[in-house]
Amino acid sequence: LEANGSASFLSKVTAPDKVLGDEFGLGVSLFGNTLAIGAIEADPEGVSGAGALYLYRIEANGSVSFLSKVTAQDKAAEDKFGHSVSQSGDILAVGAWSANQGSLSNAGAAYLFRLESNGTASFLTKITAPDKATEDHFGFSVSQSGNILAVGARNADVSGISDAGAAYIFRLESNGTASFLTKITASDRAASDHFGFSVSQSGDVLAIG
Repeated sequence: LEANGSASFLSKVTAPDKVLGDEFGLGVSLFGNTLAIGAIEADPEGVSGAGALYLYRIEANGSVSFLSKVTAQDKAAEDKFGHSVSQSGDILAVGAWSANQGSLSNAGAAYLFRLESNGTASFLTKITAPDKATEDHFGFSVSQSGNILAVGARNADVSGISDAGAAYIFRLESNGTASFLTKITASDRAASDHFGFSVSQSGDVLAIG
């Protein structure tokens, strides 16, 4: 981004193991010189549509160097891991909105990893909604600011209102776990609003689409 408001092209990034239909680039996050890119239809270890995340280092000259590929430790077909991604410090949050939770299809989940100095990511914990339900799509969006994580569930039913949507707020603890704080819904919610389709934080302000 230039001082005059224009933008100068630096680099085009692709997956080192790219395959037709991976949908690489659906989720992206940049923090410092670390770039994370989701590919929700990637088939890691032959698991169709489980999804994957690719980590890169942005070099001083604007080029990118591939660091590592991240997948869910409990990956399953069509999880859509990597649909949303957010970084804060050395913590990486990744959404998988289509992950099943037991018998609850597409309830969704979010995964936390610690970014290591060697460019890899170590799994910390898996987060689900405390009131998870079928087709909630928890993890469709994620956002971090400091030790606060916001997770959108665009299809959550609220007070009997179908697909009104919700956002869940968690505190990230020093031991790598996450503590649920509160659930946010729109005061003027209506059916199919999909509140939580997108989330973003800056300081103590949270925006929800």
